Amino acid sequence: MKAIARATLIAGLTFTTAATAETKGALKNKHPTILTENGITLKLGGEGHGYVGSLKLTNDGRGTGSAKTDSGRTINIDGTWAVKGDQFCRTWKDLDDGKEVCETWISTSPRSVDVYKGDQKLGVNSW
Repeated sequence: MKAIARATLIAGLTFTTAATAETKGALKNKHPTILTENGITLKLGGEGHGYVGSLKLTNDGRGTGSAKTDSGRTINIDGTWAVKGDQFCRTWKDLDDGKEVCETWISTSPRSVDVYKGDQKLGVNSW
């Protein structure tokens, strides 16, 4: 069974997206299948996005990492996460006043997503 789960991960994580007129152009993620029993390490941002970093998500709901902005500021990421319905919800100690933020992840390729909070694009994640 573990071999099947790993083969599925290697084949790529799947995101199904749909846009509706009801959300006035906001993209919605229907089925986030982003996590495995082994967790995942995400690449954050990249060239042209204003920041670059990495984030390790463990299967017990913990997240740790950091990102560096183009201006040289380091952002430390530490806290908890969970998938709630069709959203990735996170509570990072040093971001957003430590409050929970739920994001919609929209697939842009088999190994990357755009990250939204409502209609606001927050960034890009890949793996």
